Amino acid sequence: MTGTDRAPRLGPRDCRVQAAAILLFPWLLLLPSRGSAQGQPHAFGGIRENITDLEHTLSIDMTWPIFGRVISLNGVPIYGAQVKVDLGGGAGTPQVLRTNAKGEFKTEYTLNASVYTQVHVKIVASKEGYFVARETADFLRKDNATKEIIVVLQEESENSELLPWSSLVSSLEGRFRPPAVLGSVPESARKDFQKGAGELFDKPDFPKAVASLTKSVNREPTCINCRLLLCLAQFSAGSISSANQQFAELDKLTSSEKASSERATVFYVAGVFETWRHENKNAVGYFLKALEIQPSDSMVLQELGRTLIFEKNWESAEQYLEKAIQAGAPPEARILRARALLEEGDTDSADAEMRAYLGNKNPRELPPAARMVYVDLHQRLELKSFSKVNSVVNQPFGELVKAMPELQGMEPASNQDELPPILQKVGESVEAFFRDFPNTISLEEIRVENLRPNGKVKGWFDEKSNYLLLARPEKWGLGLTEYRASPKGTEAQAVPLPDGFMRTKGFASASVVFHPGCQSGAAFRYLGRQTMDGRETFVLAFAQQPETAKMIGLFIVDGVSEPELTQGVAWADTQNYQIIRMRTDLLKALQKVRLIRQTTQIQYAPIQFKGKPAGLWLPQVVTVTVQWKGRNFRNSHRYSDFKLFNVATEEKRKQASLSPEGDANPN
Repeated sequence: MTGTDRAPRLGPRDCRVQAAAILLFPWLLLLPSRGSAQGQPHAFGGIRENITDLEHTLSIDMTWPIFGRVISLNGVPIYGAQVKVDLGGGAGTPQVLRTNAKGEFKTEYTLNASVYTQVHVKIVASKEGYFVARETADFLRKDNATKEIIVVLQEESENSELLPWSSLVSSLEGRFRPPAVLGSVPESARKDFQKGAGELFDKPDFPKAVASLTKSVNREPTCINCRLLLCLAQFSAGSISSANQQFAELDKLTSSEKASSERATVFYVAGVFETWRHENKNAVGYFLKALEIQPSDSMVLQELGRTLIFEKNWESAEQYLEKAIQAGAPPEARILRARALLEEGDTDSADAEMRAYLGNKNPRELPPAARMVYVDLHQRLELKSFSKVNSVVNQPFGELVKAMPELQGMEPASNQDELPPILQKVGESVEAFFRDFPNTISLEEIRVENLRPNGKVKGWFDEKSNYLLLARPEKWGLGLTEYRASPKGTEAQAVPLPDGFMRTKGFASASVVFHPGCQSGAAFRYLGRQTMDGRETFVLAFAQQPETAKMIGLFIVDGVSEPELTQGVAWADTQNYQIIRMRTDLLKALQKVRLIRQTTQIQYAPIQFKGKPAGLWLPQVVTVTVQWKGRNFRNSHRYSDFKLFNVATEEKRKQASLSPEGDANPN
């Protein structure tokens, strides 16, 4: 199948890349080019000549302003980054600076003009939680100006699911090693090209590779392979800004049909880099362009499949990954395909792919990403028996009312015609809740009860604590982080419970089953309308599906674990589609861990914060009833005194601290 035939299957996710400008960072277009703006003074000032009365007999001093910005992959200024400025060769003392709130740094050097007709500036930027970045710049006295230096820092922790940069480099080694490629490099640049390739692939020593390959490019500016290899070396060395400038030149050099294979490599590298920036639609476009040139490139097929997984286009991802495996992609393609098959609900095929990947490997020794897929797969294999459960979605109405007294007085729906639009509106409301959620803290009051078989209270005690709800920092994450906190905002050490009691938590994310990204993992039913808490509501039943559930719980006790799925009922306001009540139950009792019942009833209330235009619906009263190992428990939670707070990030979120911003009151 050709690239043209393939495109329609991507549907709305199909992203085309124009043949012109392959620039990874549009904001870098504002940088002065070597041929024009270098010769013009910048706003910080050009080179200033301070000439004394004895200039002809003594010396001329020149001041070189060195300035720039440190930003993230997506162009966001980075505050507090350490920037080391070194002119080398004894030209002044190296200086260590810190970036301001705009990510800016600046300093200056005053040097003897008769000795220094040019300066070679070396910048090394670092910050905990980021990879070290390096950039260089050369300024000439005759140009009478310096220019802004852009340094890009890349986070260490955010790309665990992506293709590592080292894997990208190794995947392209074979592209530059054949004698025919070396023979295509002009003789004047060949020695430095070969040396740079060894420093990039064999040792490796990335800064040395950059130096060697820069020489080869300077000798032969039109050598495509020289620039491609230099670009890889610059990325590997952390010189992302410089690498992007190489892409601009490569776009021009590879525009002809004679350079089609090199252009495919450029598209491949650009696509991988876009995934690191989480610009997946751009990445898909680059990969498709590469496949139009080289349809059977196994690594491009693999990375296109990986990116389509991020875009939740499971079917297309699975098909491209199957082609990648057939084309000889590395074993990771099988793990990726197993993941896509799991999301499609094809557990048996995912199991077969996992077995092919494992071979004789010990599952405990798998890489983290592969281990996660392995665990998910085996959880879903355990959940197969859940598919035969008669859930609230298909139970007769009379049985539902008998099992859930809170449904009494409801006006039953005559058909399911209203379900799709209601589900869409409720999904939009839930999506907005998680997307716009501000971190909050509240007072939690718990009554923990031990019940007799007849439901009467056998014993009880009360607790109070601060309760934190933290939004996930990743824009692609779902759910909230919830824990009981110390006054400083760190997770509080739990007080041991007496025998026969159970402490519960984690209710604010219950509505995630209605999130548009999770709805395919559950079945839904429109039960009807009911007045609840003085509001007219739509009543919706739901049950997670074992084949496609997006959020699988895990009940762990004494080293024994068992996956759990839920079912339940939600009441959504007919005016604003906010969920005002929920009830969740186990989809099926967990026999292995002897968890027979877990019923959670949540009553929400609109909380109005100062300075916020709309109320936030949060759990206010929660009751949890549990039957486990023949014992019965009931916990009653009440939340009040809500406040917003800031989480101060100390490099890689070592510790969260509280800074209250405003009070809130239930409406």
